[in-house]
Amino acid sequence: MKTPIREVEESMKVVELHPSLEEVVNVNGLRRARLTVSLKLRGERPDLAAREEVLIYDGMKDAIWKVPSLRALFRGDKPALPMPNEPPPAYLPMFFFIEHHVLTFCHGLGDKTDGEFEDAYSNLRRRPDSKSLSELHFFLWQVAAGLVGTRPVSAAEFDAIFGRLARSARTFGMGIVSRNYISVLREMDERMN
Repeated sequence: MKTPIREVEESMKVVELHPSLEEVVNVNGLRRARLTVSLKLRGERPDLAAREEVLIYDGMKDAIWKVPSLRALFRGDKPALPMPNEPPPAYLPMFFFIEHHVLTFCHGLGDKTDGEFEDAYSNLRRRPDSKSLSELHFFLWQVAAGLVGTRPVSAAEFDAIFGRLARSARTFGMGIVSRNYISVLREMDERMN
């Protein structure tokens, strides 16, 4: 019997690459099922010079994928599934992809506040291609590109996913410096591993 964790892990291996990412993967010989987004660094700080140059990594090799717009990566017009309380099982791999990258970001650069997460998620939802206002927003824009580059996501689904993430961060917020959202993500990650 498959556990929910095993189902998420298996569904993460199924990828349907956007044609622009497919080209980068083929030219560079990257492994399709292991693609993640890496944060380019300049010294010990993030390199915020070119958000559209997304560093794709497969566990062994990396390559730059030029993404001029998140909106250009949306595929189809599929409506979003309702998410009143918990994300539907079909969306769990997408949340896992985003939140795994969030944990990596915070591990390397320090925990952000619940409010910073809420702002970054909310801004991505409302204005996917707006200027990045923080290191977190910059990296989440690239992670969002990785998400919609590796699986078909419609504009409505993107809106629902990032709206739900913003709501989660807001729910955990208990003040201007609370970091409960990232603490909960770490606890869930520890239980999964």
